[in-house]
Amino acid sequence: MILVDYTQVAISGIMPFQDDLKRGSDEKIVDLIRHVILSSLLSNKKKFGAKYGQMVICADGRDYWRKDYFPQYKASRSKAREKSDLNWKLIFDTISTLRQDLEENFLFKVIYVDRAEADDIIGVMTKYLQDNELVQNGLEEDPQPVLIISSDQDNLQLQKYRNVTQWSPMQKKQVKPAVNAKRSLIEKICTGDTGDGIPNIMSPDTVFVDGGRQKPFKKARIDEFVEIGIEACKTDEERRNFQRNQLLVSYDRIPKDIVEKILYTYKEATVKGSRQKIMQYLIKNKCKNLFDDIESF
Repeated sequence: MILVDYTQVAISGIMPFQDDLKRGSDEKIVDLIRHVILSSLLSNKKKFGAKYGQMVICADGRDYWRKDYFPQYKASRSKAREKSDLNWKLIFDTISTLRQDLEENFLFKVIYVDRAEADDIIGVMTKYLQDNELVQNGLEEDPQPVLIISSDQDNLQLQKYRNVTQWSPMQKKQVKPAVNAKRSLIEKICTGDTGDGIPNIMSPDTVFVDGGRQKPFKKARIDEFVEIGIEACKTDEERRNFQRNQLLVSYDRIPKDIVEKILYTYKEATVKGSRQKIMQYLIKNKCKNLFDDIESF
């Protein structure tokens, strides 16, 4: 199975065309975004489909559950977009509309769950596939090979499963943990994630939104955390912040109700598209360059 981080594939695909996005009319921008995303999905399907099978589109929902526990989650991203000269509202509206088009017209399952991110869907689905939808391997059944198409380092933790590979659409290459999946997760918990607004375990919740600087965390301590986990914390504050980051980063901490919604949505999802629908969609939206590849979708 191919699990696609839809928003990330979309953004990584259109970013090389920033100048065109700034200059074009709304209609031309929508056409460009649509064509680039469809081309990216098609390219990945052709490149990996034979080995990994069906492609599942994993899309970000609304009102992420992590913000309930940590209001500062990804707060800096919206500020950065406000300063940008790109029309991010139009970009995200187009990405959202295309997600619905993919579900209605194409041969993909599209998983979209309110309060869940694409990462949550990828994490839950990868764990589910360890014991479900197995493939016959001689006299035994084994987990099917899983390819995660995402540049997000959070997904490195999923390579604790032997059947999981990750491909970065930004770097255009396979990505692996520097040492192993467990260490990758522990390091992420300890050092945080500035892109998501998650401080390291030495720093308070609001350090990024307040414009402050983090207290330094010595990476030499990682070995101790790998060995004994939270017990390596030296203060109550460190312990509290370790638990904060563990909740935000570890896929094993995704709330039960979110896990259940994701699995229910996946099991109930059906492929609504057809070759005919794809043809009609491409004609209607003037995607002439993709006509010859209809059979590949």
